[in-house]
Amino acid sequence: TSLDHRRQNTRPAPHRMALVASTRAHVRPSAPSRVSISTRRAAIAPAIAAKPRSARPASLVAPRALSIDEGDGSASSEPMTFTKEDLMKETPEAASKAEVVSPKKEEPKKEEPNAESPAPPPPAPAPSAWESEEEEEDPDAEERSRLIRKLLGLAAASSRGQQASRDAKATMEDIITELEFMNPTEEPARKINGEWALVYASVEAFRSSPFFWGFQKMLPGGEDLASQLFKFTAGLPVAGTRGPFGVISQTVSLESEEMVSEVEMKIFDPFFAVASGVSGTVVSTANVTVKPDGAGDVLLVTPRTTRVRNSNVGGAILDQIVVPTSELMSSVAGGAVEAEATVTYVDDAVRIVRVGKDLDQIFVYTKMADIM
Repeated sequence: TSLDHRRQNTRPAPHRMALVASTRAHVRPSAPSRVSISTRRAAIAPAIAAKPRSARPASLVAPRALSIDEGDGSASSEPMTFTKEDLMKETPEAASKAEVVSPKKEEPKKEEPNAESPAPPPPAPAPSAWESEEEEEDPDAEERSRLIRKLLGLAAASSRGQQASRDAKATMEDIITELEFMNPTEEPARKINGEWALVYASVEAFRSSPFFWGFQKMLPGGEDLASQLFKFTAGLPVAGTRGPFGVISQTVSLESEEMVSEVEMKIFDPFFAVASGVSGTVVSTANVTVKPDGAGDVLLVTPRTTRVRNSNVGGAILDQIVVPTSELMSSVAGGAVEAEATVTYVDDAVRIVRVGKDLDQIFVYTKMADIM
């Protein structure tokens, strides 16, 4: 039949052949004696139910369970017993089927760090407030640089402004005013340490010395009288054809509260077309401090001494003579003479100073290192 055909195709495992054969011999020994499973259950159910649960056997005994001897195929009358554990035991076939139905899920592999790959660089620290301010672009830097180049060119072409025409002088003072409005330095009077060289003066160049700042304040006629005297002195025919002044420098040290001004002079050159004239360097010293109650842009300057150095007349004797400027001025003025100088512009290379009650005496300096 088709059932027998399916049974032949579905062969049990070898170790279960004896069990299957025994079951078939008991359930269906012959066609006439076949008893249904429901009939057998109904026959033994009252007997099992009558016994208490504790007295029931741990094994289930099939009624007249027979086995078939593998040798001759005869039936055996010995009962075949199945324990509860045997019935619940999983066969190898069922285990294999369970593995097919419910495959074991593989855990994802954890990626191990590659020892050869370099570690990522640490994040860059956030810039501090000071660094951010340094990196900010100065919008006026290019314009200041252009104005300074133009100013220095005009000053050099006019012998520090001493030979400038009225229009040229007006142009240079307009440039100076523009630079003053773009001053990049706070409290500029506190940033003037170093050695500076005069490149432009709106008045006589020698008036950049602190001696003349105090002198014009000491005179009874004030700045007006001093201005007339200075113009008269500058107009004397003693300078010769090469001009009376060489390098005019100013060295400032706020730590030691000292300002030293040096003016190279050469007069009577040539002297009656024979001698080379008189030359030397006038050195003026002064005490200098920043005005305490101001905006950090005003210097208080008190002339102290004046002397001539490296003169070709008198030699070493003249070098030893030091004029006590402060004492002479104090005796005339009735007290210490203190002048004010306002620093209106300072950067790494240029300094602008205004002197006088109207701040109309303008002096422009550059660092000595930039012109040497």
